[in-house]
Amino acid sequence: MKIVYLGSGGFWLAEAVYKRIRGVEEVIPGYMGGTVENPSHEIVATGSTGHAEVVKVIYDENQIGLHELLQVFFALHDSVAPAHAMHGVGSQYRSVIFYTDDGEAEAVDERNGQAIGVIPQMVAEVQAGLPEGVSVATSIMTATVFYPADQAHYDYYGQHADAAFSVAVIEPKLQELRGKFSSLFS
Repeated sequence: MKIVYLGSGGFWLAEAVYKRIRGVEEVIPGYMGGTVENPSHEIVATGSTGHAEVVKVIYDENQIGLHELLQVFFALHDSVAPAHAMHGVGSQYRSVIFYTDDGEAEAVDERNGQAIGVIPQMVAEVQAGLPEGVSVATSIMTATVFYPADQAHYDYYGQHADAAFSVAVIEPKLQELRGKFSSLFS
């Protein structure tokens, strides 16, 4: 099993999406990247902790690769916005990839100048599709301490399918991503 932590504008949408992807064994909403130990949702929501809302994605690399997970990640949110993503404003909703395997994030092969890690390769692919003058703002960082969110935030979509956020945001995005990446969804 492998682990990657992904911040894409809040954990409710990301959790709903990744839970439905084949090869993903577990998705846990939580916080990473800040300075406050054991943060609560209320304190992270202030934007003062340095933490980002992330999902811990535990996946079977024999069934799905990081490249495929990152394709979904970049389709899931606005990766060019530096301090907010699709459905929230503030640094706690920033676009960020926290990796656990240094090889996935190696930026450049010194011999030929080519990106060799899957993360910089994926960022380069996304960047190539953007208009001139627009840059990917996704941060790429080594994973630090992960703080799971309170249980009330687990399986938000499953527990609140009729809630406004589920109906207006999660369901349409799930439909869009199922159409775009149908072979990845179970």
